[in-house]
Amino acid sequence: MRIAVKPDPSEPRRVVDAVERFCVENALSQDVIFRFQLSLDELLANIISYGFEGVTEDPVITVDIRLEEAEIELTIRDNGQPFNPLEDAAEPDLTLAAEDRPIGGLGIHLTKSFIDTLAYERVDGFNCLTLTQPLGAAGSEEPPE
Repeated sequence: MRIAVKPDPSEPRRVVDAVERFCVENALSQDVIFRFQLSLDELLANIISYGFEGVTEDPVITVDIRLEEAEIELTIRDNGQPFNPLEDAAEPDLTLAAEDRPIGGLGIHLTKSFIDTLAYERVDGFNCLTLTQPLGAAGSEEPPE
């Protein structure tokens, strides 16, 4: 399934809802749904807010969902400026109190801790970030704390 994403701040919620419907229709666990909801919301918000600064082409953002017997995979593609969140995003200083931390970086940090496998590549002018979660990996039906 492919979802076209508009470069609009309201889009992450719509896409997250569509992915949630897909997961529910395919009887995936609430834990898997929660992990993808949080991660997708954060990643799309970052792409829409920052990914196209200084880019002259019309923004193109897509989310592809692939469901296999043992795993679900989401690939986010955008033609924004090159950015590998796995290497280019600063790690947040979690030792600081929340009010003392600079804004940013926490969403990618949470995604790295919630999603089993993340992979990035730049292909034909597109950032491609793939999130893969084994369907049986969560171990519980409750969201992680």
